[in-house]
Amino acid sequence: MFSILYDIIIFIITISSLIIIHEYGHFYIARLFNIYIECFSIGFGKKIFQYRDKYGTNYVLRLIPLGGYIKMPSIINDNDKKYTKKFKLLFFKKINFFKQLLIILGGPIANIILAILIYWIIFFIGLPIKKNIINEINYVSIANIVGLKPNSEIRKINNKNINNWNVLNSKLNQFTNLNNEINIEINKNNFNFIQNKKLNIDKNFIRFSKEKNLILMLGIIPKGLKINPVITYIIPGSPADKSKLHIGDRILSIEGKKFIYWYNFQKLIYNNPNRFIHIKIKRKQKNMNFVILTSVRKSKKIGFLGFLPQVIRVKDTSTSIYKLNLIESLKKSISETLKSIKLILNSLFFLLKNKKNFYKLNGPISIGHIASILIRNNFIYYFMFFSLININLGIINLLPIPILDGGQLLFLIYEKIIGKKIPYKIKQLIYTISIIILTIIMGFTFINDFKQF
Repeated sequence: MFSILYDIIIFIITISSLIIIHEYGHFYIARLFNIYIECFSIGFGKKIFQYRDKYGTNYVLRLIPLGGYIKMPSIINDNDKKYTKKFKLLFFKKINFFKQLLIILGGPIANIILAILIYWIIFFIGLPIKKNIINEINYVSIANIVGLKPNSEIRKINNKNINNWNVLNSKLNQFTNLNNEINIEINKNNFNFIQNKKLNIDKNFIRFSKEKNLILMLGIIPKGLKINPVITYIIPGSPADKSKLHIGDRILSIEGKKFIYWYNFQKLIYNNPNRFIHIKIKRKQKNMNFVILTSVRKSKKIGFLGFLPQVIRVKDTSTSIYKLNLIESLKKSISETLKSIKLILNSLFFLLKNKKNFYKLNGPISIGHIASILIRNNFIYYFMFFSLININLGIINLLPIPILDGGQLLFLIYEKIIGKKIPYKIKQLIYTISIIILTIIMGFTFINDFKQF
């Protein structure tokens, strides 16, 4: 119960902060141009707080913090005239096209600028990152063939410094698309003993692995992940299937030796094709012994049992601090923001390309849940996530949907081109249709969120 309440509180704080930043972007530029702002509202539903400042702006906080707006009326009532006359305030519809454009863009710009500032601070004070330390190696893998070993830290790929697993996976995909030979520099057991290894990867392997984690595909199990000797999948018709092994069985020993490393298990099976192997397992609370005849896989004359183990997350304390100077931090923050924008635009493209992707959309519940997990673990990771959703909000608001900032820009540009205003009734009809579309999309995201929790 406390966890759910905590998630809700973090969700409200996160979403409200995003909206306030966005609306303040519009508000700030409007005030800069001395525009009369009747209302600055956060949320929707019943009013729970309001305050009017000396310029006549009514600040309103509503019950449900899932939206917001600033109101710049074109018609002023008698009560508001005293503010406009006293401070010589202007009306939005009366200012020039360029100023109107900047006010509309103010919200998305505010979100993106804040993301850059947060990234800048984080990279300057230092970001704790997981070292690229190998925990285990699969015996039947490219990593084992080239001689990569556990407890080795991957430092460079093709002379490019690598500071975390995400960057490593990204660089692997990048270099494999350019050249199938990859040079890896590793440091063994935290000593200054540098080794260089070469990976030669077949193009078919790259295509097969394109949308997967290439690190795991190469047979590398990073620090923070551990192979647990519990069966999670059995290949139909395999020796494991025929011997009546079950999903959930825990391997205790093989050939009388206690199970310690998955590598040793694989090695024994691999090197003993068409032979009987003695395996002891634990099923529920009962220990059981099996004698299984390994099969010969394809024409390679290697042993094969046909099941997959469980991969679990374990606590990883092998961190380092990624820290840059003031100028490099700024460059890095801009670079990360641009990468995020590119990623969001690509995601939107794939979303429109395939309707099935709508079923993968996450909504406010997921945002709140992820935010609460991150804030429990590390405030810095929470602010990294906060930056990312700020960029998301900024970009999504620029979509050409009438109820969003992008739609307002579209109306503004269209009216500038044709030289006259769009009729009020037509605008209202377009707004109604766009609200229905957005409501349906939000419905999808809520359904997807509820399916996950």
